[in-house]
Amino acid sequence: MKKICITNQKGGSGKTSTAVLLTLALAGSRRRVLAVDSDPQAGLTSFFIPEGWTEKRGLYDLIMGDNPEPVHIDRGGIVFDLIPADYRLDKIYSTLAPFAIRDAFKCADYDMIIFDTPPTVQGISRAAAMASDRIIVPTDISRASIRPTIYTLTALKEIEKTGQVYLIGKDPGEDGRGFTAETARTFIEELGRNYAGTIPRSVSMQKIVSDTVRSWSPARIEKQLNPILEAVQI
Repeated sequence: MKKICITNQKGGSGKTSTAVLLTLALAGSRRRVLAVDSDPQAGLTSFFIPEGWTEKRGLYDLIMGDNPEPVHIDRGGIVFDLIPADYRLDKIYSTLAPFAIRDAFKCADYDMIIFDTPPTVQGISRAAAMASDRIIVPTDISRASIRPTIYTLTALKEIEKTGQVYLIGKDPGEDGRGFTAETARTFIEELGRNYAGTIPRSVSMQKIVSDTVRSWSPARIEKQLNPILEAVQI
């Protein structure tokens, strides 16, 4: 079983979108996947669970010692499980003990577990990182994202973890001109060995994240989801 933590101290950096794409791509490749929403804002939960869903048992209950059943999701033929989040996580997300996530999931039986985290490197985000085998740090390409992303890497280093940073957008090597390309090059220089590549922000990728009723054929999975796995080398 492999665990992947998706984290960045900066809000709006693409964490939940990346978690959505990875969950669908991994489950679409017939891996047994558990997606875990650890953000009190419950963005991942809102995407995967239909409107009107009122069940509140999820990560908060699991951390507090209960044993809630994961929510089984069938998203257009792609199936996986979800541990949902809700507002109650706000009570504990910043103060959670470092090994709470590791202990909560030590008996889970999946091929892959994906943790989506809130915009902090403390508490629940730190615990998810400590429980994980791999840390993916997605970020939008903007000057405002450089400092928070570097701070995230520093915080991970303090717990002896290495973050792999993926820029969300066009590879700067594809277009050497313009403000975005220049910003991306500056970002990459500062990241050094922590720079792992780019995750494309194409029209089709945006549709995947926004479309809650899409049906997934094998051909569509190969064309639209497999490139995500190639981009992050899974």
